[in-house]
Amino acid sequence: MKNVIEYDGYRLHLIPINKFKNVTIILKMAAPLTRETTTLRSLLSFIFTGGTEKLPSVARFSSYLEELYGARFSSSIGTKGLAHVIQIASVCIDSQYLKEDENLLIKQIELFHDVLFSPNAKDGHFDEVTFNQKKKEFKWRLQALKDDKYSYSLERLFEEMGKNQPLGISTFGYEDEIDGITNEALYNYYLQCLKNDVFDIYVVGDIDESFEDLFSKNFKLPKRQKNIATSTIFTSDKTEVLVVKEKQDIVQAKLNMGYTIDTDFTSPDHYAFTLFNGMFGGFAHSQLFKVVREEHSLCYYVSSSYDAFNGIMLVNAGIETKNYDQTVKLIQNELEKFQRGEVSQELLDITKVMLENSLKKSDDEALNIIALRYNRDITHKEETNQQYIDRLNAVTLEDIIRVSKKVKLDTIYMLEGKE
Repeated sequence: MKNVIEYDGYRLHLIPINKFKNVTIILKMAAPLTRETTTLRSLLSFIFTGGTEKLPSVARFSSYLEELYGARFSSSIGTKGLAHVIQIASVCIDSQYLKEDENLLIKQIELFHDVLFSPNAKDGHFDEVTFNQKKKEFKWRLQALKDDKYSYSLERLFEEMGKNQPLGISTFGYEDEIDGITNEALYNYYLQCLKNDVFDIYVVGDIDESFEDLFSKNFKLPKRQKNIATSTIFTSDKTEVLVVKEKQDIVQAKLNMGYTIDTDFTSPDHYAFTLFNGMFGGFAHSQLFKVVREEHSLCYYVSSSYDAFNGIMLVNAGIETKNYDQTVKLIQNELEKFQRGEVSQELLDITKVMLENSLKKSDDEALNIIALRYNRDITHKEETNQQYIDRLNAVTLEDIIRVSKKVKLDTIYMLEGKE
């Protein structure tokens, strides 16, 4: 069975695994991340769960999912560096585990077809009730993100660090633009997406060759370019560290630090930097956790993360406002220790084991399998999990020290509590 089938308008990725009792189908729709379209795309992702021509309401749509033995259907929005990606996901029980064969798979694929090609719309616009309802849901979601101070402070860091660059564009859109989006404008944009977006469909479960026929009959899209720019290395023209502080009525302050690293998902140093991040702040055994949190008790939480598609590193900490200077200094001191070579082989060895275990655990979740496969597919990176592990294990302590020297603090965003 071919694992990747190329059609005119999309790629179908079949991942046969017989250890799951569900069949998971995920559609990825990718387009360039732009300031002009980010709010439109986010609203469109809400519309995809608003019903179809056959199921013309949210209530009918939800009821039908219950009839499919509690099938799950969702949509979401995210970014991969320079790409803005709408994800539509469906999870349905494998029919072989039912007493009678009810062709749930066919129904699942037909529902996917109807959501994408026969939405709850007519005469050039979506159903008005659904459109207005989804607008409200979208506003509630953006408000919830603002109320979640961890998410809010992270978005503000990206906004300040990436001003006038793709990094600074909100993944989820802008609340003040929602009311200005008309039904007709959103429908026209939806048609553009069907024509221009880069489509990838992933299927994970106990599947065979018959899946190819099911999709070839139900999914027909016009021919288009199938590649899109994704992974990028963020560059900054700042001559000194940008520090932005904001006060809100909160108890726990949020410290966010953004670093340039001159490395991304496609770089030769990707493997070394993945390990460096794990050693620096990515795990509970990392230096930041051990020194800043446990030894000095300066934070409620602290961690670092490697954004491989934007080519940056982040450090996030929950602290008391009065501990800002001491915490920043200590985080920078730990980075400088790596850069001076004051790091142990034992820490590297433990981190390699932790990363290998994390990768193996990802094989137990269909969504994780697809996420990892998609990262490689959109960057044309041909690599198996074992090859990835072998490349991690080949990283030396000298490699860790070398990549740490590329790390440079660019922006600090601090969300403070009021006095």
